[in-house]
Amino acid sequence: MAVYRANPRDLQKYGPRLEVEVGPPILRTAQGFISPGPSGGQRRFYRLPALIDTGAGRTVLTPEAISVVGLSKVDVTRLLRAGGISDNAGVYVAAMQFPRYKLATIEVIQVVSCELPEQPFQCLLGRDVLSRWLFTYNGPRTEWTIQEEDVASWVLPPEGIDT
Repeated sequence: MAVYRANPRDLQKYGPRLEVEVGPPILRTAQGFISPGPSGGQRRFYRLPALIDTGAGRTVLTPEAISVVGLSKVDVTRLLRAGGISDNAGVYVAAMQFPRYKLATIEVIQVVSCELPEQPFQCLLGRDVLSRWLFTYNGPRTEWTIQEEDVASWVLPPEGIDT
């Protein structure tokens, strides 16, 4: 189990934050791993600040983060968010790593594009990621914990991604 301590003011103001690395999806074939993307098959990951958001059903990246990472758009969706509704929010396919934490890589995940104005993070980790963990928020102790057991990092690639 990993325990993360936070500055009490930061934890109260922003919530539990961590760094993630996002890159193109990691796909498995009989010949090994492939990673479609703008780098000619090379996997390039970019470090981003993220907020754990138990109210978000899906993981969200800002449009700027999606552009920097160079993710492929696979769909559009209706996104209900604080402040309104986005009828044509882009859905992108990615991989996610947690380099400063002992958590399994998520080789394939769909993320939704959404502005996060005036926030110190570029990613909201939603319940699609949290469903892999036991997450505990302990406000009085200004700490939060993540436990992870028996997690498979490989999942069936989303529709629209050819292996």
